[in-house]
Order: sequence, then C-alpha cells, then structure tokens
Amino acid sequence: MSFDLYVWHEDQPVTAAEARVKLERWGDGAQEVFAAHPAVGRFYDALLDRFPPLESLGDDDIDRLGVWSMTPERSDAILNLSCIWSRADEVGAAVLTLAAKHGLICYEPGYHVINPNAPGHAALFTLSSESLPTIPDPDARRLEWIIGKVGKNNSYVILERADGWFVQVGYGDAAGVPAGTYALEYQEGSNDRHFRCQTTDREAALRLMQEFRAGDGRWKRRHLWEPL
Repeated sequence: MSFDLYVWHEDQPVTAAEARVKLERWGDGAQEVFAAHPAVGRFYDALLDRFPPLESLGDDDIDRLGVWSMTPERSDAILNLSCIWSRADEVGAAVLTLAAKHGLICYEPGYHVINPNAPGHAALFTLSSESLPTIPDPDARRLEWIIGKVGKNNSYVILERADGWFVQVGYGDAAGVPAGTYALEYQEGSNDRHFRCQTTDREAALRLMQEFRAGDGRWKRRHLWEPL
C-alpha cells in the first residue's frame, strides 16, 4: 500500500475539487494543464536530497533509507510522489514543508485535501500543531486527520482564524490534564477572553475544530467553559 501526493505550481490558489479535475485531465493526456515552473525542479532536488532515489541505495541501506514505492520521475511541471505507507507521516511532513518553502501546491488524493501555497494566497484559517507542518485553510477531512494525530507525540493542535481568534485541542500531561483527556480552549482576541474545558470525547474535540471553521457557534454552548 502506498501514500501518494502531487506537487505543482499555480499562479492562484485552487480548491481540492479544481485540483482533482486538473489531475483527471492530465491523466487523460492533457499535459498542458500543468505549466512548467523552476520551483518544481528546485523542490524535486531538495526532496531527493532528503529521501534518495531507490536506485542509489544498496541492500544494506534500502530498509533504513528507502521510502519510495517508486522513485519519483523528475519534471518541471508536476511531480507524482508515491511512498511506502509505513513512512507516510515522515515523507508527508517533509513534502508539506518543502512545498510551502517553494510556494507550490500539494494535493493529497487519498484524503482529497490541498495545501494552497500559491503566491498571494492569504489563508482564512491556519492549522498548526506541536510536530506537524502548518497547514493553510484546512478542510473538514484535514481536521479529522489531525485530531487523530493528537496524542503523546503531538500534544496540541491550534486552528487560528485570520483575525487572531483561535481554538485549541491539547492532550494529556503536556496540556495539564489526565491521560486520555483532551483540553479544549478558545480565545477571542485578548487574553482576558481565553477559556478552557476538558473532555474525554475525541469527537467533541473534532467538532470544536470543524464548527469553529464553519462559523457554527454550537461548540461554545456544548461545554462548560472556565476562564484562564
């Protein structure tokens, strides 16, 4: 089983639906839907420096350094990246970081999510966490994915709106709550509008993120919040 990502350049942000349509057209032979851009080649070189081609690895190194299902083909227009499932988190985090650095789109077809790093894009929401790359404008599937990653090795996740208001989910000792418990927080501008509660329900933590992103205020009425 493999984990697949596609990376390319756009002059303007695109949605996940638009990205999927472009990939379908490209797969049908319409090569012109993706234009060449020098940042794609620079990204490729940096990525293959981090995760070397399979052909360059000996038998002694393949298990330790080999992450690809097949070595990505070089292109100046679009890159199809396919890694082994056991290294998906590691490779995915590196790809997101490098794509942001080089101003490139990164589309994940499995979850149908996109990271729109196009020039001039101003994210309405930004998703950050302890150990994963920052994600602009996460959709509902990305929020579900990252809540599933909250735990001992990724103890918090924050969804911040462009005006500075945010919600946060922390976990366990690092968040000052018992093991198996989530600390939910929100802040509306100033520090005196910072509130907190606790829950053992992961679905409640997910709903907090999803409803805040959607502008749905039910999350605020669902819990008994205490000021921090």
